[in-house]
Amino acid sequence: MKRILIMDTGSFRVFGGAAKTAYDTYKYFREMGYKVDLFGDFSPIDRKIKTVKEEELRPDIYDVVLLNSVRDIPVVERKLLGNQGRTRFIYTDRGNLLNNFKNAGIKRLLPKMVVRHYLMHRMKRWLGYYVALTAEQEELARGFFARSTKVVFIPNWYSRAFRVERDLRKKKCAIYVGRLDERQKKVSFLIKGIYEFIRENQSLKDCIILRIVGGGPDEKRYIELSDSMGLSKNIEFIKFAPEEDLIRLYNEALFFVSTSEWEGMAGTFVEAMACGLPLLINQYNNTVLSKRPLKSLVEDGYNGLIYEYGDLRSFCSEFGRLYLDPEFRKRLAKNSLEFSSEFALEKSMKRYRDIVDRV
Repeated sequence: MKRILIMDTGSFRVFGGAAKTAYDTYKYFREMGYKVDLFGDFSPIDRKIKTVKEEELRPDIYDVVLLNSVRDIPVVERKLLGNQGRTRFIYTDRGNLLNNFKNAGIKRLLPKMVVRHYLMHRMKRWLGYYVALTAEQEELARGFFARSTKVVFIPNWYSRAFRVERDLRKKKCAIYVGRLDERQKKVSFLIKGIYEFIRENQSLKDCIILRIVGGGPDEKRYIELSDSMGLSKNIEFIKFAPEEDLIRLYNEALFFVSTSEWEGMAGTFVEAMACGLPLLINQYNNTVLSKRPLKSLVEDGYNGLIYEYGDLRSFCSEFGRLYLDPEFRKRLAKNSLEFSSEFALEKSMKRYRDIVDRV
């Protein structure tokens, strides 16, 4: 049986993100009988788990290394490339790096973006498989890697625990789950959108309208903005939420909302769908799963609604349709739950296992 190393040095802001999917992968392969090690800090998920340190890494130990972040490329090159090609490397682009670089315009010149793109180029020399989470990632990767690396498409997934809990009473609020970072997530727009929605629906001025779950560099800024707009009764901030709490919070919500400027294949989106929530997102969030035929994560009016990015009027209109029309919301929720079965953990993990067994 092959020995696997799973690497992710990401930080935790909610029970989600790349580190969460890395932990899911770890558990799955352990259940399948593989010997698996973790590299990174996974204590927010499992305080008892033992991870390997950089000084313990050796190039003669592992058959397969699964990477989730370009941050770990220097560690790979320092510690794991010296065994005459025995180890095979698989990288999953959870940071949506190729897409972001393509769409960044002048932002490409930012040092952080230049460094990440440079690291991607270095990876060409030794990477065996690139895993795309979206159809656009897959298309860009085939051009970027040419024939040096095999490119496969495996969509993101939700863990087995995410489900509809029918005994929980629904609450009258939407939910946002994610990192609180204005550069990408644009939560200030979301807060302003709630302000406009309440201004148009004064009967709701004393009701909780939104829960914001997560933390990040702009957490204090968002709380201050919410308070300054008189929304302390309408927006509830919840910091790090372990899995059990997050599932409850999804189940207590009416629908999921995102205002990000960009997303790849966000794990929180499929988690919310698995808990029976329709999605309210903008066109830049809507993951393309297939180009022929064209298929996206959200079909407008079927399993969610799509508003025009940056347009408060469009956002408030679609937010109101979901919030104020329970029959419409119920229909979308049913479709969202049914569609979520395409992103069950076992389906995606089987495809990873096929690659691991093949290399």
